[in-house]
This record gives sequence, structure tokens and C-alpha cells, in this order.
Amino acid sequence: MTTKQLLLLITLTIISTGIEGCSTFESEEKQPLVCGVLDPINELSWLKEQYEMIKNTPERGIILYTYNSKEVIEIQSSLMSSTNLSQYYCDGSKLEFDTPETYKRDYKDFLSKRVKIKILYGVDLWKL
Repeated sequence: MTTKQLLLLITLTIISTGIEGCSTFESEEKQPLVCGVLDPINELSWLKEQYEMIKNTPERGIILYTYNSKEVIEIQSSLMSSTNLSQYYCDGSKLEFDTPETYKRDYKDFLSKRVKIKILYGVDLWKL
């Protein structure tokens, strides 16, 4: 192998490694944050507690929605009531649908206006 061929081979190797490294870095950068973190189940203490409570139930899910321009995380478990009133903002505060008035007015609004973003864990049990 000549010196020119060796230099060409080394140059191509360096360039291809650099390009591959950049594409990996870019894909990591483009991973969307959930509530400002990459791993919400482990990085949000309130969500980790909710996960621990449902992780051994037969069917369970943690679903990310947007509602009124805010991220909302819904906790689902086959052991919960069919009304499934377990929706939380990123800071762990619960959306309140517990009274008959708020359930009738606000929960129906939530169901009609929320936009499903992705399943964070498990499956979407309610698929509403």
C-alpha cells in the first residue's frame, strides 16, 4: 500500500467515524423531553411513586397527553375505577375531577380536548 493510499484510508476512517458520531449525538439531542426530563418515570419522584404502585398490576400504563397547552400524565391500572381519575401535571399536582360538578364539567372537557402524545410505560388501557 502506498503512502497516498494509506493517508486516504486514514482520512476516510476519521471522516466516517466523525459523521457516525455526529449522527448519534444529534439523535440523542432530538429525543423529546417529557416534563423537562429525558426519563420521567425515574427522574420525577412523584411519578416514580405512582409507577411503583402499579408496576405489579396485571395491566397498567402511563400515558402522556397535552391538555390546554400543558403536559398531563395519566396513570392507568386495571385495578382502578373505570372513571380513572389519575391525571397529573408535571409538578405532580393532580387534576381535580373528584366532585360531581368537576367530573361532569371538567373531566368531559379533558377527554374531548386532550391530545395523546405517547405511552411512557405499559399500554393504553382506556383508549379514549
